[in-house]
This record gives sequence, structure tokens and C-alpha cells, in this order.
Amino acid sequence: MKLSKAGIYFFLIILLLFFFQINTSFASDEHRKSANQLLDTMDLNRLLAGSIDAILQLELSKNPTLKPFEKTMKVFFSKYMSDESLRDQFVDIYVETFTENELNTINAFYSTSTGKKVLRETPALMAKGAKLGEQKVLENISELRKMIEAEAKRIQAPPQ
Repeated sequence: MKLSKAGIYFFLIILLLFFFQINTSFASDEHRKSANQLLDTMDLNRLLAGSIDAILQLELSKNPTLKPFEKTMKVFFSKYMSDESLRDQFVDIYVETFTENELNTINAFYSTSTGKKVLRETPALMAKGAKLGEQKVLENISELRKMIEAEAKRIQAPPQ
């Protein structure tokens, strides 16, 4: 079972973002409560599940040999990328990034019909963005190879 490099990089980026621990012991209970409320409004479990499904479908379309393992992969990612598994870390990230007032403002937006649409569409948008980025890199991969070859020659050249 082999994931493409783009798939591995995408999952690693997500995992780094999700598991990056930030010291937020200074945050007030109200600040943390606002972050938790926002995660509830975002329906974090649904958002994560949608992201997992979108990423898996993209990966499976590129690597059909993984299709027999789709259920296993979903079970694994659902275990480690769920609200229950990640909530505390997400609260830390949001508390570190946003003030309590900003969290309340974001929560108010996500409670609107437009905000709900943003939340609904985010997983698909992320998958489309990843696919677009991968396509752009593949279209220009020869340029990257040439750049790497030139840099490798420069690094290996004896100093003058």
C-alpha cells in the first residue's frame, strides 16, 4: 500500500497542524469556552470526516490499488482525526490564534447561512485546492528537476 507523495505531504501537513501543541495555559476559561463553542458550531466531527473523505477519494482516484483498503484507512483516520481525539489541541490552536472576541465574531459568522455554507464546502474546497496544486506541480515538474540538478551541481562544485 503506497500513498502518492502529494497525498503523504498533505496528510503530514494536516497532522502537523492538528497535533502541534501550543502552550495556552494563560487562556481564561471563557476564552477556552468560546473556542469550544466555535468548534461545536463548526461541527468539527463532520468537518473532519468530510475532509478525510475528500482526501481519501482524491488519493484513491490517483492510486486505485488502495481501493481495497479504503474502509481500513477511514477507520484509522476516523480514530485519530476525530473531534474526540483532537478537540483539546484544536482549542489550544484557536485560543493561541484568536482573542475571545474574535472567536465570538467567527462563531457568529459561522452561525449565518453563508457561514454554514463555508463550513459545508470547506472539505471539498480543500480537496480541489490540493488537486489543483498537485496538477500545477506536475505540469512544471521538469523545471523543478532542472532547478534541483543545477543546485546539486552548485553544491557539489569545489569552492573557488
